[in-house]
Amino acid sequence: MRVWIGFIALLLGGALPSPDVYAQQSMALEPIVQVTIDPSRVVVGQKATLSVLVLAPNYMTSPPELPDFQVRNAVTRQLQSVNTSEQRDGLPYAGVRFEYAISPQEPGSYAVAGQSVRIKYAAEPPATREVAVALPRVSFEAFIPDAAGSLRPFVSANSLIVEQDIKRSSDPLKAGDAVTRTITIRAEGTPAMLLPPQQFPPVDGLKLYPAQPTLEDRIDGRSDVMTSTRVDSATYMVERAGDYALPSIDIGWWNVGSGKVEQVHLEAVPLKGIATSVAAGPAASNQSARRWTWDGIVDFIFDHWLTALLVVAATAGIAWFAPRVARRASASLHRRHQAYLQSEAFAFSRLRRAIRHRDAKASYFALLEWLSHLNATQPPITAGAFKAVARDPELDRQLDAIESELFGNRHNPARWSPRRLLHRVAAARRRLRPRAGSRATTGLPPSLNPLGAPKVAAYRKPAR
Repeated sequence: MRVWIGFIALLLGGALPSPDVYAQQSMALEPIVQVTIDPSRVVVGQKATLSVLVLAPNYMTSPPELPDFQVRNAVTRQLQSVNTSEQRDGLPYAGVRFEYAISPQEPGSYAVAGQSVRIKYAAEPPATREVAVALPRVSFEAFIPDAAGSLRPFVSANSLIVEQDIKRSSDPLKAGDAVTRTITIRAEGTPAMLLPPQQFPPVDGLKLYPAQPTLEDRIDGRSDVMTSTRVDSATYMVERAGDYALPSIDIGWWNVGSGKVEQVHLEAVPLKGIATSVAAGPAASNQSARRWTWDGIVDFIFDHWLTALLVVAATAGIAWFAPRVARRASASLHRRHQAYLQSEAFAFSRLRRAIRHRDAKASYFALLEWLSHLNATQPPITAGAFKAVARDPELDRQLDAIESELFGNRHNPARWSPRRLLHRVAAARRRLRPRAGSRATTGLPPSLNPLGAPKVAAYRKPAR
């Protein structure tokens, strides 16, 4: 019995390969890398899918290291990666399939070449091996359809929607007010950086402050559909009274699904700028007084007729017994009240209140209102002229920060300090405001208001 067992063992030992033979077969196995791209011809702006299959014998000890596959004049983004296993010549292989979307920006030929992938795998477990495998060259072509050759710039998408939003700082507008125009483009099937940037043309009489665009791409994890958004905006500040219009906008794009050129039209935006309240002056105040006289008093009489009757009777009695005193007192109080409402002190109190409330917009326009009262002549002084004559670097920084917050980069505005701004404006006011009875004044130079000649007070030499 032992003889038969020894014989069978000898036969089996002679039929089975030695461990060295296993080692030679394992060392002979190499990783497999396959690269494909589909489709081979794609519309500009649409994606060509690059697929990279990495397989290693037995198993990989760590994920393979792939390049980023950046291609000139194209946008590359990684899609999904899937683990896989296969049998090659009866031997097991394990690996990963990677996919990348390459969206060309211009027509022409594109190629992925000169790239390599590093792979760590169990060549003879537990021993590992690391190799660098060169990727085969693959290429594709991007083109613009003949029917869309006139589009400048060329934009392709599965769907595209354009919206505009208009925000006014006040209605109706007046000098110093602002209008912000925002254009939002939403598209499906193309990256946000390939959507057309919007140009905001300058308009005579409006100061233009363009903002930085905002780009966003969103990927649906289940369907891998990309939705992109581009937002462009600009602020127009009214410099003088007049009628204006922001021009219309037309965007042409290629509908990949229908294979046709489609147009999006945004209507022009009419703007009407009226004169400032300072320029209107007495007319505006008289109109306000008339509204109060006819509307407020009539409503008060109907709602409080008994009180109104007593007031009328008391007024009639005073007018009967002391007509001159009553008229003079009433006229004096009215003149003083109107004078105070139109005075520099009242305008500065409004500016101080706006700054203390930390309201950048209210502070800026209250400053413009106060500057119009700082000098007696017209036209009103601008913020730039005020900074030039004040000659205060800290005041310049504070005003520049407010202008940057209102009309510049809203996502990263410069910070301004209400305490410092109020301190510097008050100091400039003390230097620039004319004072009655003083022998010399450091008021605003006459060059800021060329319409009126400067008045020099004449002083008489005191008698001895």
